[in-house]
Amino acid sequence: MSAAELIAAAHEAWNAGQYAETERCFLAALALAPDVTTTHFDLGLFYKYEARWADSLRHSLRAAELDAGNEGAWWNAGIAATALQDWSTAARAWQAFGIAMPLDTLPPDLQLGLVPIRITIGERAEVVWAQRLDPARARIINIPFPESHAHFADIVLHDGAPNGYRELDGQQVPVFDALAVWEESGLRTFVLDCLADSPAPLQMLGQLAHERGRRAQDWTQSVRYLCKACDEGTPHEHHDQNLDPGWQQEREVAVAARDAAELNQLLDAWQAACPAVVVRDIYEAVAEDAAEGEQTR
Repeated sequence: MSAAELIAAAHEAWNAGQYAETERCFLAALALAPDVTTTHFDLGLFYKYEARWADSLRHSLRAAELDAGNEGAWWNAGIAATALQDWSTAARAWQAFGIAMPLDTLPPDLQLGLVPIRITIGERAEVVWAQRLDPARARIINIPFPESHAHFADIVLHDGAPNGYRELDGQQVPVFDALAVWEESGLRTFVLDCLADSPAPLQMLGQLAHERGRRAQDWTQSVRYLCKACDEGTPHEHHDQNLDPGWQQEREVAVAARDAAELNQLLDAWQAACPAVVVRDIYEAVAEDAAEGEQTR
């Protein structure tokens, strides 16, 4: 087979989910034509989605060397370098986009603002908000559902291509797809089944958690289910028609804490401040198989 035929076969195998064959065909094509930019770019992209960061970085950098104007190659190199904590290479990649990343404090925190991040596990996806630290990393500020295998304050590595939009302060902001958990926070997710007569006790719980560097989130209030078309575009009005049925006394509240002892200290302070609240059950949220769907916050 010619190099072009091998490239076509690689893409066909990739689309079919035959990843070993995809890699074999790409590498065979590269052996026949070692200096083709698109082959190195495709391999860098393929290895990125396989989380083979050293391989992704090598081929993405080679694609950028062969074509300095290949922005996709530079961005993928930046992601892979970030995954490997190769900060000097990451800084060189971001410089191609005019983004300066000082290396005096590592890991960097460029304070790039809030961004929605989509976490996909199998057929299930969830969009959470995160504080963007640099072009490829963001720290989660929501409490994800357990099926997402992520926690409050985890730092995720994310892709650079927008895949949908959400609204923040009246502006449309792009959704980026998570690629991997870059650093775990070490926190666990606990869920309270409780009764509250008004939002005030839950606001107090949130304040008490924030003072401790933790998070409490009323899942009853903050979750929306979106169809795939709206999720990967911009949510439309039909998702907002039944969002406010009035206050419901029964609440499902997630709390991020390091362990049960830390959780109990927080709940003791909460009950002292809000004695009318009734906590009916407490359990740790653990991932289970879930039906296809998407949540957004």
